[in-house]
Amino acid sequence: MFFTKFLLLQKPTVYKNCFKCVVASALFSFVFVGCEDGGKKDSSFVGPSHPEDIVYPEYVFDVPKADLFLETLDNGVSVFIAEDRELPLIQVVATFKGGKYLDPDNRVGLTNMMASLIRSGGTSTVSAEELDEALAFLAANVSVGGGLSSVTATLDCLESNFKESFDLFLDMLQNPAFQDSRVRVEKDDVVEAMKQRNDYPSSILNREFSSKMYGDSYLGTVPVADSVESIDKDLLLDQHNKIISPANLILSISGDFDRNEMIVLINETVGQWDGGSDTTSPPNITHEFNPGIYFVNKIVPQGGVKVGIRGVQQGDPDVEALAVMNYILGGGGFSSRITQSIRSNEGLAYGAGSRISAGPWSKGAWVAGFESKSSTVALATKLLFNEIERVKTELVSEDDLAMAKKSLVEQFPSRFQSKAGTLGVFVRDMVTNRETNYWDTYRDKINLVTAEDVMRVANRVLIPKKMVVVVVGDWNNIVDGDPGGRASMQDILSVVGGDIVELPLRDPLTLDAMSD
Repeated sequence: MFFTKFLLLQKPTVYKNCFKCVVASALFSFVFVGCEDGGKKDSSFVGPSHPEDIVYPEYVFDVPKADLFLETLDNGVSVFIAEDRELPLIQVVATFKGGKYLDPDNRVGLTNMMASLIRSGGTSTVSAEELDEALAFLAANVSVGGGLSSVTATLDCLESNFKESFDLFLDMLQNPAFQDSRVRVEKDDVVEAMKQRNDYPSSILNREFSSKMYGDSYLGTVPVADSVESIDKDLLLDQHNKIISPANLILSISGDFDRNEMIVLINETVGQWDGGSDTTSPPNITHEFNPGIYFVNKIVPQGGVKVGIRGVQQGDPDVEALAVMNYILGGGGFSSRITQSIRSNEGLAYGAGSRISAGPWSKGAWVAGFESKSSTVALATKLLFNEIERVKTELVSEDDLAMAKKSLVEQFPSRFQSKAGTLGVFVRDMVTNRETNYWDTYRDKINLVTAEDVMRVANRVLIPKKMVVVVVGDWNNIVDGDPGGRASMQDILSVVGGDIVELPLRDPLTLDAMSD
């Protein structure tokens, strides 16, 4: 009976939308109940006639309150703390405001290199090799990565040696040595990776698309070899001092510990860290791109396509309606219209879809994309724009609307599936200055979206004449379209506007145009 009770006591979400799990639960219940009393059948057991008849109570999910997890240290550092006794493990995530947007124009890649070398470059007290050895001995895993708007350092360790692991972690963050030998290795690794930039058409596509969408801003640029080679220890230390300070720090700690004891320990360590000043927020990107079709001619089996337009910013009242609209149009996997039209109905691409984002400091973007055979790129692109036009001119069905809203609402709790994940949401919200009660009302706002709202926001954001289309592939076999004459790239130009412009294939190290 124990296993039966265990299954029946599990949260409904474990088995929700999982037919196999429901069947397994019912089967085990039957087997174990039926085998009681020496294998004699329990005549009092009455179960559903079919697994599909099993009815679970309505799943009620209450959004965790950030304030219940938040502590403020003596030096003003915000710490989100959550006990999780499931395993004897502890995770610490240190998030510092400040990222790629702080790189000087001629030193793109500085923040990422600085972050990587915080982990690999040793400290003022232990060499890089000694640090590696000590962390390995403690079975502690440490990673540091630079992002567009933040630098994140993560420690995963055993509860039994947390103090030793955390001391090394703090030493690494506070006192990086940027050991010369490791700096040299890091530069070589970065440059070597650059050499592979043109090996994958998707890499070229992403680079050129970002450049068209965001220009010379931190969202539109990538490092070159000269900028990486010019980075020295002084620049690394300066960037470290600018970003890695308690003034920019938000800490999250989850795992097997006593909350009160952890607060004391953190206050005695991180709470005594002082110095540094707040970084400036990322700039508002105002780059205005020219709509049109841009292509890079590269002889590859398939052509890659990205279509995009700038959208809305975080806090816009249409964010939820746009989420529903995009789910129906291209964000809902196999059920979305773009996927059905391009993949399911015509078999022109293995994957096709769209995504939408609301930028915290600048307008985000709506982006769609796919890969297809050269001869069918134009047709697939035409079908994509047909679906854009359809969602702008026809009210979505009540069934499509209900499915989109139901999916978004049911996916919502997964953001808070683990204690570490929950704290991650709180940290991201604090970094991006999201309103504190946003998630409390998210599901209600989704459920209030109407078919009219979907059409309205589609017309607000999805304006083909202002869109950028970037294509990477065998242009000579792409431009004329399919042999059946159903679509050509010239046809797409009449929808998008602008011109058809060839972009050069760029040298992977310099990004200068390569000669034929």
